[in-house]
Amino acid sequence: MLDGWKFERVFLGPRWSSRRALRVVNASQRSAAWAVLVVLLLPSGCFTLLGGGGGPPSPPPFSATSEWHASNGPLLAEYLKTLPPSAIGQPLKGIRLSGDSGASRWLEGQVYLGVPAGLPEGVGARLVDDGQRVIAFVWVEDGADALTLEPCETGEQAGIRARLAGGGPFAWKQLRAVHGVVYTVCPPEGWVPPDALRREPNSAPR
Repeated sequence: MLDGWKFERVFLGPRWSSRRALRVVNASQRSAAWAVLVVLLLPSGCFTLLGGGGGPPSPPPFSATSEWHASNGPLLAEYLKTLPPSAIGQPLKGIRLSGDSGASRWLEGQVYLGVPAGLPEGVGARLVDDGQRVIAFVWVEDGADALTLEPCETGEQAGIRARLAGGGPFAWKQLRAVHGVVYTVCPPEGWVPPDALRREPNSAPR
């Protein structure tokens, strides 16, 4: 008995068999192409797209959470308020905040630049130089008017007005007492001492 391929070849003629052979070749080529595509995709992260491998994104540092800011923001503000005029131009000893027992002190080694001139009533601010840029830590006292913050034009905070003291997001145009301490790497020009160097920012302050 003739199998299917020989039957076509003998009884249906070479023309039919040629078309059949072409379809077989094309199907084989498509199968081989799919096999190559799968081999190339899987090692390059396809598992992540399909829900396997890769794992979830890394969580933000604890200092960027609202819990950290709620407990440590007031402590940081009180520390900054205690800095005397005699500390201007000197490296800070810094402050150890909760949740950072194994880390260095916050603001340790950064140079204190003092209180900006011309602050609106009820607005507190302190300037430090971390060796790369001037940073302003800012807060608003209870009962004071909100402070409008302008977004930075360049650097790590380009398009951003400020961040919460620990690095968390700050999404408001105006700073109010309820927001606590924030920092900005682009304080108003009138705040920064003339002899302070303005450097390109590249990391969150500590």
